[in-house]
Amino acid sequence: MTLRPSRLRSPAVLLVTALLSTGASAQSGTAPAAATPPAAAPSQVALPDAKSLIEKSVAAIGGRETWMKRTSMEMAGTIEMPGQGIKGTIRSRTGQPNKMTTTLDMPGVGAFRTGFDGKTGWASDKIQGTRLMEGKELATIAREADYMKDVDPLRRWDKVETIGEAAFGGFDCWKIRATKGAEKSVLWFEKSTGLARGFEMTIDTQLGKLPVVTVFVEYKEFEGLKLPVRTEATQAGQKIVTVYDSVKFDTVGAEQFELPAEIKALLEPEPAEDGEEDGDATAAPKSPEAPKSPEAPKAPEAPKAPPSPEAPKSPAP
Repeated sequence: MTLRPSRLRSPAVLLVTALLSTGASAQSGTAPAAATPPAAAPSQVALPDAKSLIEKSVAAIGGRETWMKRTSMEMAGTIEMPGQGIKGTIRSRTGQPNKMTTTLDMPGVGAFRTGFDGKTGWASDKIQGTRLMEGKELATIAREADYMKDVDPLRRWDKVETIGEAAFGGFDCWKIRATKGAEKSVLWFEKSTGLARGFEMTIDTQLGKLPVVTVFVEYKEFEGLKLPVRTEATQAGQKIVTVYDSVKFDTVGAEQFELPAEIKALLEPEPAEDGEEDGDATAAPKSPEAPKSPEAPKAPEAPKAPPSPEAPKSPAP
């Protein structure tokens, strides 16, 4: 099971993208970029099947049936960019079958919110404003909002293949290549525990393609399910550390996924302009009719002939 990147990747991407758009996250030199792990040396033993490794990871975090019983999850904690001296809070809510909201509150920067209600993807913050997601961005959040996609990775990837073994984030791991069309990712699974230990991928953002390396550093168990509670990601030369200290299941109501008023306003049709009704333009006035040509005068009638005089009557005898 590739642990849900949306819980660990999207908030950091959102923050880094927004800060880069204002130039606020210029390299400080205190948060070096994580080096891409060197290519794994050819293995001397047969590599394990990728699907079997993924099934092992599903069992390691509690099993498919246990996950299917849950209807929602709420995670809360902190998110920090050490190189920028920025630290704030993060709260993520996900719900069956495909709904999610995430809020980052960064002192001095403001709140960053994203969400998906099963149909509409949106984002809102003081830097980039309020907007609806479209295209690849909408497809990404819709895919990540799928609550059960983690227990069926083939819903996420068309093909998975074990390609080597190497150290990743300090853990001895198997390396899996996952693809879906032109999209590619490298997934890392710890040999001893079966736990997913992170991923490498390039994602599409408003600033273009952004390489991401994320390590799942620490796991904890909550009500029979294991979740990564500390992650360290590197994006655009910035290190982002996310630590979750609270996880709750089945406590998120449907109202938590309703669209904010400002997003609903973006979905409303624009009001009709003056002189328009129900979206139809007022009919243009008719052109005046051309004047009729005068009729030709009638020819005068020929004079009638006077009546002929009657013949004189004969006198009576």
